[in-house]
Amino acid sequence: MTLEPTRSPRRNGTEGGAAAVEFALILPVLLLLLFGIIAFGEFYSRYQVFTGAVREGARVASTRQTPSEVRARITEAADPYVLSQTPSISVSSGGSRCTPATVGESVTVSWTQEFEIALPFTPAIDADVDIKGVFRCE
Repeated sequence: MTLEPTRSPRRNGTEGGAAAVEFALILPVLLLLLFGIIAFGEFYSRYQVFTGAVREGARVASTRQTPSEVRARITEAADPYVLSQTPSISVSSGGSRCTPATVGESVTVSWTQEFEIALPFTPAIDADVDIKGVFRCE
């Protein structure tokens, strides 16, 4: 008894381009998903840098530093990114600086940061996010 190899049926050419068409249809969705993940990662990274910078600024403000020293420290901590507004500094009892009379009160450093999220094939998304840090005056 002789075994003959089985032959696969030959394609008649009707499905030759189906894979290419399916790939062409799904490719924009995959690219949008991929670039969306990258854009979100970039946004979140910048947001974390600004959150750290405002925390550092509030910490410096709580140690009775001048507003110009606080803003300089925030700018330094936010490097390489640029703040879209000048941070405001306020003590809960009023004023912009901790003093011996305001020990224990809250000092708040905040600003509204502008973010732009750009994805291919879509219009850019502009978002304004409030960045805020609070410490107690020392």
